[in-house]
Parts: sequence; C-alpha cells; structure tokens
Amino acid sequence: MKNYELLDSGNLRKLEKFGERVIVRPCMQAIWKPKLDEKIWEKADLIFERDSKNKWIHKKKTSLKKTGKEGFWNIDIEGIKLSLKLTDFGHIGFFPEHIFLCKKLSKIIQDQNLPERKLNVLNLFAYSGLVSLFALKNKASVCHVDSSKPSILWAKENIKLNNFQNMNIRYILDDAIKFLKREVKRGSKYDVIVLDPPSFGRGAKGEIFKIEKDIVSLLELSKKLLSKKKSFIIFSCHSPNFTKITIKNLFESIFDNSGSLEIDELLLKSEKSYNLPSGYFSIWQKNENKYSDNL
Repeated sequence: MKNYELLDSGNLRKLEKFGERVIVRPCMQAIWKPKLDEKIWEKADLIFERDSKNKWIHKKKTSLKKTGKEGFWNIDIEGIKLSLKLTDFGHIGFFPEHIFLCKKLSKIIQDQNLPERKLNVLNLFAYSGLVSLFALKNKASVCHVDSSKPSILWAKENIKLNNFQNMNIRYILDDAIKFLKREVKRGSKYDVIVLDPPSFGRGAKGEIFKIEKDIVSLLELSKKLLSKKKSFIIFSCHSPNFTKITIKNLFESIFDNSGSLEIDELLLKSEKSYNLPSGYFSIWQKNENKYSDNL
C-alpha cells in the first residue's frame, strides 16, 4: 500500500491519500477539470474548507485518535515514519512535494559522506522534520531550525517515532536570519543547507519574514556558512513570484560562477490524473576547484 498518493486534482481542489485516509484540500493552481468521477471525491474521509473560516469536515468515522480538536495518525514515507495532524491551516505535517527533494538530499549525503566524518546538514524553516529525518537516516549530523515551538515539538515527536533521538541532531528555536548571523560570527560550517522559506512568516520573537525582501540576505549568509569542500544549497519555494528565471538570476547574482545550478519545477506526480505543479526548487553545488575564501 502506498502511504501517499495524489489521486486527482481540479476545480481548485486536490484529492490525496495519506495511508488509509483520503483527504480533499483547496489547491488554487488546479484550474482544470478533475479526471476522476465526482463519486470518487465524495468518498473522501476528510475535507478542508476555507469559506467563512478554516475548518475540517469529517465525512466518515476515520478512527482518528483525538488530542483536543486535532486528529492524528501515522504513515510511512520511504521508510520514515511521520505523525500527521489536522491543523487550522489545512496542513497535516509535511509537504508531499518535498519527498522528491528528500530523495535528492539522501543521494547527496550517500555520495559525499566520509567514514571519518559525517556530513553536517543545516535544515532551516524545518517544520515537523521530514528533511531532518531523511538526513539522520543517511547518517548525517543535523541542525534543525524553526521559529515555531509547536513545530519543534512536532519534529521531536517524529524523531522519537523513528527511534532517532540518540542520533546527532540539535534543535534551534529561532528566527532563521538571526541564527545565520550568529553562526557566521561563530565560524560554523555546513556541507548542506536546506531552505524552504515561506512567502511570509514570523520569527520566534515576532520578527517579520517576507521572501522578496529577505531572500538575498538569507542566501548571502548561507553562502558564508558553506564548508570549503564540495557543498550544497537545496532551495524550494512555493511563492508565485519565484519562477525558474527568477531563481536562476537570484543564484547567479549571489554565487557568480562558483558552482553549478539545477532548477526545475516541483511536481506532485499522479498515476491516475494530472501532475500538480507545486512551486520550484534549485540545488546549487559548489565547485571545489573554484572555491574562494570570500565564499
């Protein structure tokens, strides 16, 4: 049984299967007509609506355990266990399009890891820890940073669920840019930096983050934290203003010709319906022979 599947999309909605639960959620980019019959959509267990107020509609008895108003259940993604919860924003604990990037990260770690030293991974805007879990599974050291205390606690739940609590991970509750500035002063270095910034967010002490205003600082600070050997930045973005050319120009303006850059659309692929565009990603790789101490 697949633990995640995009079943269908259309009419500004998407139909997804998470383990045994089938869920309908809003999806503004799905402007086409669905492929599957409406009767299949009507069999969903849960529907999230954004009408007068955000709400979950329980169409069936889904045997969800209850913690207050939040149902929760566990699924398995590529051998990683995740605890899913119904939130007021329509999220449930991870973004399925990031599974593709986690596989990319796993390949990087496997290719670059050395017997005498684990790769050092910085996971910014780390949410409930999907990236951190994949990094730990592949024997990397992880610094997990998020400005939301509930997200940090959720990540710790997932770490415990996978019996990874004794692995090399530290949790930082902080604003991303403030944390990066302190790490630069400390002289810290990372082999892989993963960035999934929101379009808009608030730091641990109410700091305002706007991606159009702050992304340059975020990348410039990240650049200073890269290790001298071959290193990587994995960036993903769901903001509509960030196109393939926008990201290309952004990275070239900051990193010059010191590395190679892969950019493509983040897709949720469906075997039964349309592939669903879900933003863009880029993977920048430093060229070892072009390293400068100014990086």
